[in-house]
Amino acid sequence: MIKIRWFIVGVHFLLALQAFAQHNSAVSDRYTPTNSVLLNPASIADPRPFVDFRLVGVSAQAENNLYLLPGGNITNAINADVEDGVKYNAAVNADIYLPAMVIAKGYRSFGFNIRQRNMVYGKNVTSDVAGFIKNGLNYPRQHNQVYNSDNFYVKYMSWAELGLNYAQIIKRDGDVIMTAGGSLKLLNGMGHLAMLVDNQTYEVDSLHVNIHSTQSKMGLSTPGASLGMGVGADLGFEFRKMLTDDNAFHTPHSVRSKCGIKEYKYKFGVSLIDLGFINFKRSTYHWAFENDSIFWNNYETNNIDGITKMNTVLTNSSANAGSTLENKNKFTALMPLALNAQFDYNLENNFFFYSSLELGLHQRLTMGTERVSRLSLIPRYERERITAALPVTISRHQKPGLGFYLRAYFFSIGTNNFVPLLLKNDTYGADVYVSLNWQILHSKPCQTYFKKRKDYCPKPTRNFFKKKKKKPRELNLEWK
Repeated sequence: MIKIRWFIVGVHFLLALQAFAQHNSAVSDRYTPTNSVLLNPASIADPRPFVDFRLVGVSAQAENNLYLLPGGNITNAINADVEDGVKYNAAVNADIYLPAMVIAKGYRSFGFNIRQRNMVYGKNVTSDVAGFIKNGLNYPRQHNQVYNSDNFYVKYMSWAELGLNYAQIIKRDGDVIMTAGGSLKLLNGMGHLAMLVDNQTYEVDSLHVNIHSTQSKMGLSTPGASLGMGVGADLGFEFRKMLTDDNAFHTPHSVRSKCGIKEYKYKFGVSLIDLGFINFKRSTYHWAFENDSIFWNNYETNNIDGITKMNTVLTNSSANAGSTLENKNKFTALMPLALNAQFDYNLENNFFFYSSLELGLHQRLTMGTERVSRLSLIPRYERERITAALPVTISRHQKPGLGFYLRAYFFSIGTNNFVPLLLKNDTYGADVYVSLNWQILHSKPCQTYFKKRKDYCPKPTRNFFKKKKKKPRELNLEWK
């Protein structure tokens, strides 16, 4: 229970920020490869714009089955009743997007991506633990009862990330183009909390917390910069079935290929993202309990106000119960590994239908964090300077939602579920996405090529609304 109280600080802070995370509709937009590279690095090979530069962006996703916004009104207090026997789940992702760029160089593409990421994931949290999360330990309704909680975990991790991206066309043959890519990521740990419980029997009264027996682990790093370093990687592949069969010598954004845009009928891709780890070493504690007992005496006055005090309280509470605490000053946290599949079908006339399946791979007994599995179905209308989409998102811990996405020139905005806000329904999740991108659509040689082609074959002028000049009368001065 003492571990849950510490985790609440991180969860409530992120919920207040509305949580920032990658938005699926932005990923489907082919004119913002700085977004699509985050889901599949192979997608940036043969990009629509020659250069895409992201100035700044944020995105928000939060979902659970405990807290809600009554009537969909974000100004109301978060409220919900804890139901006995229900297991609760929650996912909050918080990213702040900093500068990023993708540039095409022949059949290769290069890029970099900087962002700050925060992720919370809780799974199978029992109703008694959820009751203490919501109401605090001094909650008389649940006092003097023996609870048995097992197989639940709560994880939070915060880190900064610098990604170096590379992709290229690996096959050009007839009406088929294949691409592959990868991202190497340098990671800087900025905070961590994990509570992994196999089995725990405990009771709480108005003064004490008595954990009779617990088999669990806990890893904590107080928020700060450079708590530990790590590395990560993304890998991706795409297959494209093209509309024409003249792609054997296609080179993107090249005069040799007449600077043409090669359109596909459909494409599918697979990717493995966030394969990596962070070694936390500063301001870090790792506690392990093997069927140990803990007696926390007078939790109201003997409260926890820092990582050093927490270690002292845990050590003393274990000694009070006759147990010996096993602790270390470092641990390794795993990244939120996921397997993704994407499919995009060209309905032609600038209409497309995109779908993606994201499978979060669970790592229950390890430090780090995890992501929620979700399915996205996104019809969209796409042109150079504008994209509009209506995403349908089906998530593991939330009802299906209908959202919108709009990109107009350099500005993008979207959400995965706006219906509850319009109809004033109770909602257990919320999200928003905003980004500023600047694109150069064509390379300099192609800009020159298009200009020369325009000069050589100018478009006919239209004189619908121009008055025709009258020819001056000619005087006939011939003598008759």
